[in-house]
Amino acid sequence: MQLAEERRQSIVELVDRQGKVLAAELAQQFRTSEDTIRRDLRDLDAAGLLRRVHGGAMRRTRAEPSFGQRADADAARKGVLARALAESVRPGDTVLVDAGTTNLAFVRLLEDGHAATIVTNSPRIALELGHMRTTRVMLLGGTYAGHADAVLGAHTVAEIRRLRVNLAVVGVCSVEADRGLGAGNIEEAEVKGAMLAAASRRVVAVLNERLEAPAPFLIAPLSEVDQLVLEPDVAPDVLARLRQAEPAPDIRLGSTTTRSKA
Repeated sequence: MQLAEERRQSIVELVDRQGKVLAAELAQQFRTSEDTIRRDLRDLDAAGLLRRVHGGAMRRTRAEPSFGQRADADAARKGVLARALAESVRPGDTVLVDAGTTNLAFVRLLEDGHAATIVTNSPRIALELGHMRTTRVMLLGGTYAGHADAVLGAHTVAEIRRLRVNLAVVGVCSVEADRGLGAGNIEEAEVKGAMLAAASRRVVAVLNERLEAPAPFLIAPLSEVDQLVLEPDVAPDVLARLRQAEPAPDIRLGSTTTRSKA
């Protein structure tokens, strides 16, 4: 039986190749119900991977924003999360850092020598850390994916599985109390899941709009996260649902004030 994540990735590939698909034909092809296909199309549309239309779906025509455009967007909000992430790094840690604009803001706050080693699948993050002389910076290998500004794929996952790190800082497209962490791409989901499995401590920071927002591909349940870093103005009902998860991660709210150095 085909897994839901595999089916959804196949649907995305069909839409990219054909330009459009029909729900009825997809139900026959994947031997499942049209209701299931409609849920798939709804979640893929919400993730921005296709455009759901009556009876099926079409390829999105609007270009995705570049990594640079995403990095500039909501810089102040990402800075709040980045400061909390920086405080999770202990002296001498080996830190595995996922690609992403919030994580880029995070590494910019790290002092050379505080962490022993930083490992990343993001060429941009590795370049950002190029000035470091005491902290070792390692860039994982794999196939470069421009949309994520990251290396992904089987080679990347294999390299991560050989690692044992103190801390993993992983970015996600979605956090749902009942389902867990989600990604918009199956290869990203596999890399992020491997990163979580390689670490003794696992931290995820997420903007408000990604909370309870469905994503098509499951990374891991919330039980595989030690700390969830959220914005200080997170909706109280969403926060309550996350705290009721079993088992619930430690939830930390970022602060809009900066700590002065002694």
